[in-house]
Amino acid sequence: MTRRRWRITLLGALATLAAVYPVTSLFRDSGWLPASVLMIALVAVTGVVARGLIRSRVLVVVAQVVVAAYAVALLYVGDSFVLLVPTVETLVGANDLALQALDTAQRYSAPAPLNEGVSFCLAVIVALVAICVDAMAATWRSPAAAGLPLLTAYLITAANGQAALALRYFVVPVAIWLLMLHTTARAGFGRWGTASATDDAGRVDIGGDRAALRSFSAGAVRLGLVGVVLALVVPLAIPHFAPRYLTDGLGRSEGGGGGGSVGFNDTVDLTRSLNNLDTKPVFEYTTTDPSPGPIRVLAVSSYSRGEWTALGNDGSGPDAPAPLPPADQRTTYEIDVSENTLAAPRLAVPYPVVSVALPDTVSWRTDPVTRDVRVSQAVATYRATFADLAPLATALRESGTPDSADITSDDLAVPDVARDLVDSWSREVVGDADNPLDKAIRIQDHLRSSRYQYSLDLGEPLRDEAGRIVEPIRTFYERRIGYCTQFATAMIMMARAQGIPARMAIGFLPGTQGDETNVVRASDAHAWPELYFQGYGWLRFEPTPGVRAGDPPPYTVVGDDSSTGSGGREATESASAAPTSSAAPTSTTTVAEAAQTQVTETNSPLSSVFSVRTLVVVLTVLVLLLALFVMPITACLVRRRRVRAATTRQDLVEIDWDDLTAHLHDLGLPDAGGGTLRQVRDRWISQGHLESEDAEALRRVTTTLERARYDRPERTTATETDLLHRDIRDIRRRVGRSRAWQARLRSLLWPEAGVSVWRGLRERVTDVMGRR
Repeated sequence: MTRRRWRITLLGALATLAAVYPVTSLFRDSGWLPASVLMIALVAVTGVVARGLIRSRVLVVVAQVVVAAYAVALLYVGDSFVLLVPTVETLVGANDLALQALDTAQRYSAPAPLNEGVSFCLAVIVALVAICVDAMAATWRSPAAAGLPLLTAYLITAANGQAALALRYFVVPVAIWLLMLHTTARAGFGRWGTASATDDAGRVDIGGDRAALRSFSAGAVRLGLVGVVLALVVPLAIPHFAPRYLTDGLGRSEGGGGGGSVGFNDTVDLTRSLNNLDTKPVFEYTTTDPSPGPIRVLAVSSYSRGEWTALGNDGSGPDAPAPLPPADQRTTYEIDVSENTLAAPRLAVPYPVVSVALPDTVSWRTDPVTRDVRVSQAVATYRATFADLAPLATALRESGTPDSADITSDDLAVPDVARDLVDSWSREVVGDADNPLDKAIRIQDHLRSSRYQYSLDLGEPLRDEAGRIVEPIRTFYERRIGYCTQFATAMIMMARAQGIPARMAIGFLPGTQGDETNVVRASDAHAWPELYFQGYGWLRFEPTPGVRAGDPPPYTVVGDDSSTGSGGREATESASAAPTSSAAPTSTTTVAEAAQTQVTETNSPLSSVFSVRTLVVVLTVLVLLLALFVMPITACLVRRRRVRAATTRQDLVEIDWDDLTAHLHDLGLPDAGGGTLRQVRDRWISQGHLESEDAEALRRVTTTLERARYDRPERTTATETDLLHRDIRDIRRRVGRSRAWQARLRSLLWPEAGVSVWRGLRERVTDVMGRR
């Protein structure tokens, strides 16, 4: 391994660290950084060792991938190892951590909380970037190409942050990358020189080469500085395009001037969505409604394998929304929304909407079936008029069989895998109720009773005897625990089993009352069922227990003409005091994870960085590396001590010669003793399989050595010693390539120069003890 290759490896590692360090701005603490630094170091050391032992460049990269993968697995899922060997559980644990990281990225805006899954994925990403940079810069000696993975690492932060990154985050990795380019280019430029060290003319030429190298370096530095300045100035003069994000969630924060937005997916996962704790404001509003209810964004009817999906209009439905009930059966209110960050095409308005006032440049339409409002582009402010339906319980009981174009086949569908369970469950709950309203009220009251518990932590999913995850509806039935999506899904399925059309509505709770406006946050996202009643359309029910979920609508809790009757419980009664925190609809974090996040935020940053597990792994790796490289480290220290003790150039020449003879002996070539200097040279040329260029280099080495030994001291110049050092380095590399990998491994890990020191240690200790 040449000194320059060591230098490029080190620069590549530093460039990788500088490129990934800005990621710290995306998270609330930097507990992921020590493991990532360890990955960078392991990749660099593995590359150095592998390049000294393996001729194939591809195998060098494979070795780095294997070592990095093992280290990441040991650090994060090491509990699944058996005798330090990964198992199938290791893959399962890694997959769980990856899903946890994906959920966090989708759920939070920057700065997001840090958890085990995020740290795991960041370590993997950093390791991959480090491998790519090291492979391009050191293994293939193409540092220019290494700029691509470095740029990718930088863009991960730039595309997901709240605001523009500080200049240092760009300048530092670029400066190190330019230094890598300069180092490699300077080495290539230096090989153009043809000076010989055998005469005075050669010494003059060598001096000229050094002057040329200095001129080349100065020009490269100026060119690099011009490039960096242009990279900083040009973006200020060109238009900016809209940002594109790595994944839903990160970078979509209002704070910090990011100008982000909150988006609703058309798919709601029953086991993962709507459990966000993010307090980022989504919009503010004022309304003429004295008791505002949930604000709807969309409704979905199609359910399959634990997911609710909004299906497009296939043309078979109505062309326009059904007319609303007569004016004497509804009250009209207005809502004024400001500071809206909800992404297009969605618009949050109470259901059912009557009209919407938007800027002239924005077009909008109402879905003919769901009455969802969709806009052509996002708007910050708007006004909507909506109706508050107040049907009497007696009227709903006598509403008759549902029959409307608003009802689709999905609104009565129950999944086959759960049909038997839902049928028996619904019959047990509704009992002898003989009309749709009373059946719906009994289902709602059953789910709001103390038999069920509200929690964001769903635990591990249930599995059948074959190890497959069971239908989430069955999981909720058996565990009786969940949050808004589970409660709403259960009521929808039981209502459908009783012949009542039902669908899922998704939107926000009324939010928090402020001084002048109500503030709706991402954590206010909520889901509830809508059931269809002939003549009145889709009506809201509230089966989710909890204070923040609010009370059920009046027509589900009071009897005829607003008097107590056969309705449900009192309107002021809550089934549970536990607050609901339904969240933005692309979320997965559980209560346990949220608690972990809170602990992370309250602890000292040093405690998250220097955790016991991280320290144990780091110390173990360092001890193993130290034990593995104790002999080469010893040889290096011995050489440095000899160099510091040298007083003349002749001493430096002798040190380089001794290093060459020791290294060639480690590779299996005969010792230098037993012949003249030129006989040893010829023997090494033959047995070392040196080509003409390297043979000429060895002849220059022996010529310089003879002059240093037998000529006047002033005849040995610094230029000659530098050229001798470079020639010896090239000779070592060429001879090493001609040896078997076992010989190269032995010369690397068991050099005689280091072994001899430890062999003589016992005698030195004995001498010291004897003198005492």
